[in-house]
Amino acid sequence: MGFSEEMIEAVSSDYQNSEHFTNAEKAAMKWAEVMTEKLYQGSAGKPPQHRAAFEDLKKYYNDGQIVEIAFTSGFFNFWNRFTDSFEIDIEDNPVMNLFAKSTTINPNDYVNYMRDCWWNEAVKKET
Repeated sequence: MGFSEEMIEAVSSDYQNSEHFTNAEKAAMKWAEVMTEKLYQGSAGKPPQHRAAFEDLKKYYNDGQIVEIAFTSGFFNFWNRFTDSFEIDIEDNPVMNLFAKSTTINPNDYVNYMRDCWWNEAVKKET
């Protein structure tokens, strides 16, 4: 599992015409883009794009999956705005360098890392 450099480049450029993604993946990425860029609002000369994107999404995903895709995109939009507004660095540089351009993460290392995060402090104090 992982993304090749070509896939990462395709996400940030013309993913809709990329051969690296399925039509279902492209539909999910378009929906995330609509949510992130607020393309559901429309603007002068640019009509809202959410209805067409939603119809495309429904070709590949059931209602529960669509809610999960929207929730995930919405959560990360929230998280980015929250951390950006408070100028919070998610990780310090030494930790981020461990993941730079990686394609695999050892699941045990990830679980141990997540168990040691600040949000677990209350749980640690209770036990």
